[in-house]
Amino acid sequence: MIDLVIVDDQEIVREGLKRILSLNEEINCIGEAYNGKQLIELLKKLSPQVILMDIRMPIMDGIEATKFVKENHPNIKVIILTTFDEDDYIFQGLKYGADGYILKDSGSKEIINSIKAALEGSIFLNPKITEKVVKALNSRPIENSAQKKNDEKEKLLQILTPREFDVAKHIIDGKSNKSISEALFVTEGTVKNYVSKILEKLQVNNRTELVIYLQKVF
Repeated sequence: MIDLVIVDDQEIVREGLKRILSLNEEINCIGEAYNGKQLIELLKKLSPQVILMDIRMPIMDGIEATKFVKENHPNIKVIILTTFDEDDYIFQGLKYGADGYILKDSGSKEIINSIKAALEGSIFLNPKITEKVVKALNSRPIENSAQKKNDEKEKLLQILTPREFDVAKHIIDGKSNKSISEALFVTEGTVKNYVSKILEKLQVNNRTELVIYLQKVF
């Protein structure tokens, strides 16, 4: 059973999400909050595995709440609920370690997939959000982009071992540690060690930042 908390300042949104999630027997909504401050109080009593977090809320918004959760409860997965026009919030949330981004009008399948992907150690980004991230990272002259990608790949090959490079390629494909271990015929613990070494070598703080970095290469 996956214990989950919903954070959104609109009751109608919280109720809608609860109805959607109630259709899945694996998910158990154990609490809800209408802003980040209330969430912090809630986390003193509850220990959810996943938080569905709205961005724009009064008193404490979802970005500051995400930062707090990741600093104080790093094992909790945070999936941001967003609209398509919240670019600044999107990049701030990724910086603070959000584990996924889905649009508020997403269907039940996408919401449930994002929850499961986060728990498996993957980063789930709605395709429209991914497109925005990639465009922002690649905002450079078209004629130079291919050469710069090749340069970045060569640099990466010099920094990482061949096996670490293989792991990085699987990460950019959105695979979880378990899936990577099966593909490379190693234990899941070994994959976690590889990921830790990659984060250290590339000087990024978490898997989200790693995915953003690798978007420039692959």
